[in-house]
Amino acid sequence: MDYKVINESNDRKYFTIVPNYVLNHSSAIDQALYLQMKRVAGEDGLCFITQKHLCKKLGIGKDKLRASLQYLIKHEWIEFVGTTESKTRPINTYKINDIWNLNAEFYREKKISPKSALSFNEKDKARKTIDKTCISPKIRPETDPIRRTLLRRTIKKNTKYSSLKNIQESDLIEISQKYKVSLGFVKLKLETLKNYCEAKGRRYKNYKSALRNFVLGDMQKQVERRQDDTKRGIDARNI
Repeated sequence: MDYKVINESNDRKYFTIVPNYVLNHSSAIDQALYLQMKRVAGEDGLCFITQKHLCKKLGIGKDKLRASLQYLIKHEWIEFVGTTESKTRPINTYKINDIWNLNAEFYREKKISPKSALSFNEKDKARKTIDKTCISPKIRPETDPIRRTLLRRTIKKNTKYSSLKNIQESDLIEISQKYKVSLGFVKLKLETLKNYCEAKGRRYKNYKSALRNFVLGDMQKQVERRQDDTKRGIDARNI
């Protein structure tokens, strides 16, 4: 799908102006798409741009591009005006709405400085926060504060089998069926694992995996023992 964008935001030439309202009420992808659509359209110009080019420019897939377009349309920052016929396929046509009055009224009602889009009280708090977060002496804080969002990834550790007590009867049956050995054999290896941990002070992150390794290790020894028996010669001294 291709897109033809019409820009009616009255921007100046050779640079693109983006309202602070858009920056403070959308995600990074939505902001980037809005910026690219305004940039490509130019001032009162028409632009043909393919979906493939937009995805490559923004570094996103088609699903995220469609979702971001719907977000911009829903908030009436852009408007779908129909399709335009071309040699190969119809091209979606959009125009960029003038939201400068919305932008100005929003921050005027909030009594926010147009220089930083932050209130004066928030400005002082933000400057103190930036001063505390400057760890490296080479990094100097900006004159105007910038709102920063720290994304913290919470990694959940798998602690299901962090103890021998977590191994249940169902786990023993599962191992028995998987390796085609008797349940009694698996229980014997579980006792061997317990004794080994007590004697050596050994700990495992996953005791179920350790039990599987104990079972496999003993099975391997049995296979090697059988192979050695087949290679032995016949004792014919008493024949």
